[in-house]
Amino acid sequence: MMNVKIVLKSDVRKEELENSNFITGFRTLGEVGYVTTRYIVLKRKMEKIGFILTPSMRDVTFLDEYGLATPFDLFLDRELKILVLVNHLLPIRKEWPIFTKKITQWLKQLNTKNEILIGGLDKAYKANNNDTLRWLKNSYSNIELRHPLIEKQLLMVGPLALLTIYGEAERLPVTVLLPYADRDRIDPEAAAVAVETLNELLQVNVDTHELYEDAKRINEELQRQMELLQKELNKGSSQRVYM
Repeated sequence: MMNVKIVLKSDVRKEELENSNFITGFRTLGEVGYVTTRYIVLKRKMEKIGFILTPSMRDVTFLDEYGLATPFDLFLDRELKILVLVNHLLPIRKEWPIFTKKITQWLKQLNTKNEILIGGLDKAYKANNNDTLRWLKNSYSNIELRHPLIEKQLLMVGPLALLTIYGEAERLPVTVLLPYADRDRIDPEAAAVAVETLNELLQVNVDTHELYEDAKRINEELQRQMELLQKELNKGSSQRVYM
């Protein structure tokens, strides 16, 4: 059986990736992780340097604004030394452990400076209107934020939890950003909070105006994309829109 494989362009050297900050998130609550990573990649005009193959690879590809998209695309900001993994789809659940373990081992080899994970926290837990984000970090992260930490005993599950656990095992510095998000819809405003926090941490300087002002349009576009993806993935091959 094939293992998870990280495929890089032939002209990408390991030295270019070493000591970078790494950012990723997934299509979970509010789609915050996905919207944040894709938005930063597009606004910074990052270079696509590769992608990730999994044993049960989803049979989906499409053209995005940066070109050909695969389910799991890797980007590099050479100026700021930032690596970003954009997950257009969630990996198949049974492959979450091997997917996240492979990423963690790869980041360890690159001596990654910080692993920053973006998720979402249900607005139902929000204490007041000024409370926009909670966060947590592992034993090896030196990052400090003005926001309060996540409340004790609240569970973090899924790929973000696995990346955090494997990061602890490999002694990688992991920090998780959890903006409060709407559970029932794609939430660009929550993604804007995540981007603003990344601006503070990494001097990314990405304008969040579009996420706030065009939230309805972004929501509708991504909702249509997700509905089409789900519809196609659930069809038999003879019913597909494209072959």
